[in-house]
Amino acid sequence: MSNGLVLLSMLYFLVALLALALLIRTRLSPRLKTTLIIAFVGMAMLSQRGWKQMAGWPTDSPLPDRFLYHAASVREPNAATGDPGLIHIWATELTPDGPAAEPRAYVLPYAAEDQKQIQDARERQRQQGLPQIGRKGGARNQSNVVSDAKRSAGALPSFTLGDLPDPALPEK
Repeated sequence: MSNGLVLLSMLYFLVALLALALLIRTRLSPRLKTTLIIAFVGMAMLSQRGWKQMAGWPTDSPLPDRFLYHAASVREPNAATGDPGLIHIWATELTPDGPAAEPRAYVLPYAAEDQKQIQDARERQRQQGLPQIGRKGGARNQSNVVSDAKRSAGALPSFTLGDLPDPALPEK
């Protein structure tokens, strides 16, 4: 557990104790006390989402436009249980200023074409030791536009993975 998460938990616990003490000691109407308790529980539920982000849970935010691919985990759909499947990708965003300071875990809905992209990238990493770079959006047709119907049907990948090119070094 990170120091930030421990500190946040302790502070949250102290605020909860203070709120409880105030509710017990004050002569507020029962209706107002009930409202305050409900509001406090609602704040606790909302803050739990922030804690998950801090603790490293995968985000459902979209993948960055360009990213350095590190690893992935694929859970295939299961018709017997009704599980639609998931893909977890660990990636570092690539910006014009360079890579982000830390990698991030992303969660995506399962798509067979995305799984194929991941399997191919794993194979290239394993056999050739080549780092993989990713781009949001899959293969494009001639008009450079992908229809939403094709993408939602899983016919096209939601990202593409390829070998990281050698850096272009300036001549001396």
